[in-house]
Amino acid sequence: MNFPVGTVVFKGSSPYKLEEIAANAIGKKFNGYIIQSISAHFIEEGVLFFRDGEMVACVAECLALSKSFKGKEALDFFLNQTKGKGFFQVVDLSRSQVDLVTAFDEKLLLGEKLALKDLPKLIPVTFSNRFEPSEKGSDLLETYGLSELKS
Repeated sequence: MNFPVGTVVFKGSSPYKLEEIAANAIGKKFNGYIIQSISAHFIEEGVLFFRDGEMVACVAECLALSKSFKGKEALDFFLNQTKGKGFFQVVDLSRSQVDLVTAFDEKLLLGEKLALKDLPKLIPVTFSNRFEPSEKGSDLLETYGLSELKS
């Protein structure tokens, strides 16, 4: 994922409490994003954008499977990733940088406002693998383009 480079204001390991970070972002009218990388069955990444302290856009992807989700659909993947093993960073941007990201790809937008009080109900208790090969019986070596290694 390629998004504007900003100032990393906080970083840590996953799992983490998104509710606390979101509450802080809302209180400070934060502009920027949380980016996370999770090591599960595959490496997953997710980004949640804030504009004036409001959660406005999201994307989640798994490059190994060439799968990407945007907007409200991505939020479910992102929230699941907060319970996985990995790391995250909170990156500060200007409001205009956030506006540019969402202007170039409106599919990232969540649509409706996500209230902080609703966030705990949406976050799963434990991480679960949501990115799986689309073809049943798909071989992992083929997924990674290494089918010549089969014996």
